[in-house]
Amino acid sequence: MRSTGLNVKDWHDLILVNQVGKRFFDETKGDYPHGNVYNDINPYTPNDYRNCERIDYHPNKYNFFNAAVAMNDYSEPPDYSAGPVWAIFDNEAVKREGWKVTPPYVDPEGFFFAANTLTELAAAIKNEYQAKAMRGEILQATVERYNSFVDSGKDHDFGKPSPKYKLQVPPFYAAWATPNVHDTRSGLRINAKCQVMDIEGQIIPGLYCAGESAGGFNQHGLGRCTTQGFIAGTNAAEERVPK
Repeated sequence: MRSTGLNVKDWHDLILVNQVGKRFFDETKGDYPHGNVYNDINPYTPNDYRNCERIDYHPNKYNFFNAAVAMNDYSEPPDYSAGPVWAIFDNEAVKREGWKVTPPYVDPEGFFFAANTLTELAAAIKNEYQAKAMRGEILQATVERYNSFVDSGKDHDFGKPSPKYKLQVPPFYAAWATPNVHDTRSGLRINAKCQVMDIEGQIIPGLYCAGESAGGFNQHGLGRCTTQGFIAGTNAAEERVPK
């Protein structure tokens, strides 16, 4: 997207809204436990599959992704897409975070917008994945309600702990904050040798698949790619396909 993005130090500096302009989750919370889950498990025993039994799961703490892709008022057939997620923040947040809001840190061509009012900001948001124009009065109401939570010290919608900062000092900004799906569950069917199999489960001679193009795995990254790549390459080198 021709930008390096903005790293967030304090999730109290912004709110996340869907394509309609409404909040949908506590911005300080994350997704379900995965990766370095040892931070959430006590006691954690390395290489012990029973660690998963010790995960203290809370839907309101670990369901960010599910909330982000949930249907909303703009979701329509045929795909009922949830659309983009936008990080909304003001100029004071930019100062606190030390963000540089110019290219190459941001991409102003469809992924980053600025305006002097929230109504103007909503109207400025134009992206190919935005189903309909965000309405200024909705974004305005969302921000005003959130600001009231800062006054009361309690997020009555999603339980964000002691909201710190109001969004009130222009210019206001909207930055692309949509989660990406980078696991493959529906790629090509392979066997233990990384040979591709057809719909009947029969091996297709000479065809191999590895990494995120292969289905049946809930994993990504170099660990999967290099391991399966080694398996596929080794077996492909040994195979003799008749001409």
